Amino acid sequence: MSDGPARDPFLDGGPGLRIALGLRFLIELALLAGAATAAVRLAPGWPGWIGAVAAVIVLAVVWGLLLSPKARFDIRPAGRVLLETVLFAAVAAALWASGLGVAGIALFAVWALDRIALAALNRR
Repeated sequence: MSDGPARDPFLDGGPGLRIALGLRFLIELALLAGAATAAVRLAPGWPGWIGAVAAVIVLAVVWGLLLSPKARFDIRPAGRVLLETVLFAAVAAALWASGLGVAGIALFAVWALDRIALAALNRR
């Protein structure tokens, strides 16, 4: 038995939730860009470019299958947060190792703050 049509948080939420969701999309893109940047910096030349493409593909597939709003596999909220934490921490660490420590810390911090904001604003 369904409780009615599925709720779209972007359309049904207030302006704060819309901003947090928009920021989340940008953070997801920054995750992909950070992984690619770290790969190119850690392995100069063509191996870095191959690593960058591979990192982006792996992250996009994992995100699409497990974390996106229309994910193919449904995992519990705690598992989602844990997986996101691992992905963002790994890319932040790779950025740190590549000499872009401030970018890595910023990526992780903005993600964490947005995650907290989404949890607070998406309650109904």
